[in-house]
Amino acid sequence: MRLTLRARGSGSAAAAATLAGALLATALTTALARPAAADPITAAQGMNTVGQYQGVWTSPPTQLTGGGTVDAPEMGNGDVGVAVGGSIDNQTFYLGKNDFFSATSHAVKPLGRIVVAAGGLAGASYNVVQDIQHAEVRGTYTKSGQTLSTTSWVDANRNVLVTSFTLTGGSTQHITITLQNGSGGTPAVSTSGNDLDADVVADTGGSGDPRARIAARTIGQSQTVSGSTVNLTVQPGTTATLVAGIQSSIDTSGYQAAADGLVGTLTQADVDSRKSAHRGWWQTYWSQSYVQIPDKAVEKSWYGSLYLLGCVSRPGKYAPGLWGNWITGNMNWNGDYHTNYNYQAPFYAALTTNHIDQMASYDQPVLDWTARGQQLAAQNGFQGVLYPVGISPKGTSADMNLHNQKSNAVNLASDMVMRYEQTRDTGYASTVYPYLKQVGLFWQNYLTKDASGTYTITNDAPQEDNAYPQTNSILSLGLVHLLMQGLVDISTALGQDSGTRATWSDIDAHLAPLPTMTQNGQTVFRETSTGASWVNDGNDIDIQAVYPGGQVGLDSSAGLLQTARNTVGQLSAAWHGGNAPATFYAAAARVGYDPAAILSNLHTEATGNAYANLGIHHSGGGIENLNVTTSGLDEMLLQSFQHDVKVFPDWPVNTSAKYGDLLADGGFLISSSRAGNSVQYVRAISQKGGNLTFTNPWPGSSVQVYRGGSGAGTVSGTKITLATSAGETVTLAPPGTSYATVQTQLAQPLGAGAGTGGTSTTFASGSEAGDPAPAWTDTVDTAGGGVNGVAGINSDSAGPQTGPRTGETARTGSGSLMYSGSATGSSPHAYLKVYDLSASPLAVGSAKTLGYWIHPQSHATTPWVPAGSTESECVAVDLVFTDGSTLRDSGAADQNGNQAHPAHQCGHLTPDSWNHVTVDLAADNAGKQIARVLIGYDHPGGAGGYRGYVDDLTIN
Repeated sequence: MRLTLRARGSGSAAAAATLAGALLATALTTALARPAAADPITAAQGMNTVGQYQGVWTSPPTQLTGGGTVDAPEMGNGDVGVAVGGSIDNQTFYLGKNDFFSATSHAVKPLGRIVVAAGGLAGASYNVVQDIQHAEVRGTYTKSGQTLSTTSWVDANRNVLVTSFTLTGGSTQHITITLQNGSGGTPAVSTSGNDLDADVVADTGGSGDPRARIAARTIGQSQTVSGSTVNLTVQPGTTATLVAGIQSSIDTSGYQAAADGLVGTLTQADVDSRKSAHRGWWQTYWSQSYVQIPDKAVEKSWYGSLYLLGCVSRPGKYAPGLWGNWITGNMNWNGDYHTNYNYQAPFYAALTTNHIDQMASYDQPVLDWTARGQQLAAQNGFQGVLYPVGISPKGTSADMNLHNQKSNAVNLASDMVMRYEQTRDTGYASTVYPYLKQVGLFWQNYLTKDASGTYTITNDAPQEDNAYPQTNSILSLGLVHLLMQGLVDISTALGQDSGTRATWSDIDAHLAPLPTMTQNGQTVFRETSTGASWVNDGNDIDIQAVYPGGQVGLDSSAGLLQTARNTVGQLSAAWHGGNAPATFYAAAARVGYDPAAILSNLHTEATGNAYANLGIHHSGGGIENLNVTTSGLDEMLLQSFQHDVKVFPDWPVNTSAKYGDLLADGGFLISSSRAGNSVQYVRAISQKGGNLTFTNPWPGSSVQVYRGGSGAGTVSGTKITLATSAGETVTLAPPGTSYATVQTQLAQPLGAGAGTGGTSTTFASGSEAGDPAPAWTDTVDTAGGGVNGVAGINSDSAGPQTGPRTGETARTGSGSLMYSGSATGSSPHAYLKVYDLSASPLAVGSAKTLGYWIHPQSHATTPWVPAGSTESECVAVDLVFTDGSTLRDSGAADQNGNQAHPAHQCGHLTPDSWNHVTVDLAADNAGKQIARVLIGYDHPGGAGGYRGYVDDLTIN
């Protein structure tokens, strides 16, 4: 939905119904091909990189029920979505579901709420982490020496919300768990065994509206039920678990029994097993592809957007509406499927990122609308299909307005064509081909052809409600080109409609040229040839023939490219406008616009237009913004839409980057790395066979080719084509590069170097075999902070400890660094040195970040830490610079605003969990060089034992 005047973008009724039925049957019976499982190298890189990122809140979210994007911690399994709001004494889990569309209003409705209240912790501190690697939300709430820790997740494999409560210190806590309907009212409740059941409906009084049941119970502690509330009593040192099954009448007519069946007999062992499977689903998800770039804010946004995409869409489920499945109230624009770009945009994000499964829900509501689309076209005197701006599931609509636009159906076709071109999946193509032909039929008969053979589009508004005449909308020109090219390719692959292929090709070859005009002394694209001209209002219509239209790229003529670049440069409001960012960044990259400017604006999006849940938000829409960073960055790293694979086609000079298994046109999974200004390798996994055409990454040089790891000679040229077979891996490298060298480069993270200590540019160690090993074990750094008032934690330790451990507690792999000690003095501290970088000091420069994971232990996991003690949290990784100064005393702060000094980490880490800490080193230490890496404990007034682990330490 556009907030400005811009779209968000014949046969009988019986024939229409027949076609719609055929489309539906095809969609339900055709197997949707999944992307090939990523290789172990990509899997490891993906998991290690996403593990660096999370969302963090130190106060409750505030944007919750305004009808748009929420700023709360978010979870989801592609059907059920949960947003978490409020303090622990009144915390609300807002439940949404993709299929909970009202049959009365055709608007998506909130399904229900679960309110958790630990009244005795009113006023407690608030720390919540959204762990996107594991799709879990963890909370820590502390008051007067008592801490309640929670871990929540929506099961990736079934519709169950799980929340565990662990209490340490203090006395018994009473927690109430209240079930509510979607508006916060009291639902109809009943009990079944140990379950409290709440039955809800999308719209009160709507006989055809979907209904749902929330079946909730607790495991592990005593509970009682009163009305709509479960009363739970939790003892210190224990854990209780809430499980809530959610089923709708769309899932099954027996939804009530199905919801009860999800949780009625669960044991804690069952929950633990399902948590492992849940994490396994997300591990597979993160293993499909990865990117690594120096700008960690943009990198974080890429992974954050993919996390949210994985939460909102899944095969076999209803597609998400404008705001995903985080439905907290009455949503703006009915939360429906807006067809003039909003609905399409989030699914684009699944393409190059190799998450094709997340596109699987897209097609069904479009196909379901075919019969009505034919009827609407016929009512207006047209053939084929005509779609309104707002559709909803099962051929319904809450907004039948056309807004003077003819482009909605062809806009909807863009995802289908792009998906086929990138996957070459003929099974999928046969599913959508009947719909695409109907869209093609509309344009075959709607276009006008003049004496010169040029096809013209008349009376088609680029922005909503532009008054006629509106001729040759540049948006529609691009989309019709894309459609005709797709129809030719798909019909050829399927061996169908050869007689119509010539018509489609003729339209593609003779559509009116993209309209242009002069703006500020430059030639730019114009919105129409007659009608709307130039509008710089936060939309990007003028450039959408490039993306998603795909009609201008680096292989286009110099004049066309310059016009496109001029257009990007003149659309100054589009970088951060309400409607543009979802497609503007990808378009800018496709035409080779200044990559430094693109990255700079992406950085602003990631930092200034993103909530803590990592969702980018603009006034123009919701989950469409999942495509801002994903496709924007991917098109800078890899382009293939002109049937030519280009690695790093629009990347800044003197800037390294690498990626694995991004999806290219033709079904090729591409991995590549660039060190400075040189491409190190290109690896292409051919999923479908066929020709791999690529632009030589080493201009003027021959290319070393390996097939399946074996040498296959060299090739040369500017643009090279190699035949491939399905499943084959083709590796390209500069001449003389060994295959072993490429494999080593593939496995290294961005910027990794050789040696046992640090390098001049980066440092990374996960305490595994092959990682840089500590230069010291259990050694106080007398020059870097020393020790005072800290003894060994037990009789087996002579003093404070820091050293490698294997087979104990590790975040990844089997190794980590253990730290321990026992504070006894008035101002206890202990700074122990670990890694020696002095032989090749690591330069901070102007853009280095320290990152590490820390797992402070409590009495619950080690007897050496007293009950209720938080001393293990008063620990941090510290750095000593070559000038003798330290990170802890520099004023540097972590990502949450807490000082990097160990004493300022007290109370800010979650015990018995892995906490990720990142510190922008350049903010306070630019130009310095790192000589040593320490682990320090420091807590004035502290007393008692402390112990924990540090893992996956990076400086890059």
